[in-house]
Amino acid sequence: MVLSTFNHIAVDKQTRVRNALLHEFVEHPLAEAQVARIVQEAEIARGAFYKYFTDLTDAYNYTFAFVMGAVHQGVPEPARGGTPDDYVESIRRFIDAVDQQGFREFVAMYYQYDEGVVGVKPTPVLVGADGSRRWAVAVLCHQTVRDVILDRAHTDERLTQLHAALQNQCG
Repeated sequence: MVLSTFNHIAVDKQTRVRNALLHEFVEHPLAEAQVARIVQEAEIARGAFYKYFTDLTDAYNYTFAFVMGAVHQGVPEPARGGTPDDYVESIRRFIDAVDQQGFREFVAMYYQYDEGVVGVKPTPVLVGADGSRRWAVAVLCHQTVRDVILDRAHTDERLTQLHAALQNQCG
């Protein structure tokens, strides 16, 4: 978690640091990232980096949370029991937001290299009469996002495939 010191620096300095982090994590997997390059690009002292983040993984987690927060803004989540069209449209809007905000390379690096480094959590067990259906829908949607980010050329085919699979799940 980003240290509170970071939240108290000037907005322009936060932006410089965040841009340097984004650049580093787009150019290098987390395992190869270097504080030296980040502080040089952000024009901050090395000690300042450690006043803002405990380590590179902390900085990466901050950056990932920033990207996901920015991308999810304005992308409504389908209501519980949504239709296949609702889910496909939500994913299309998410992918468009990733592209429009310039985060495709960052998210692709996450899926290609960093996901295993920062750790992945199992999907939650969803209870209730429709728990298994909601779980299946969530897994299918997240895998489709991953596939589209890594293979943009087949976006329409992936979304058509998702729609057909969701029709089977949603009845």
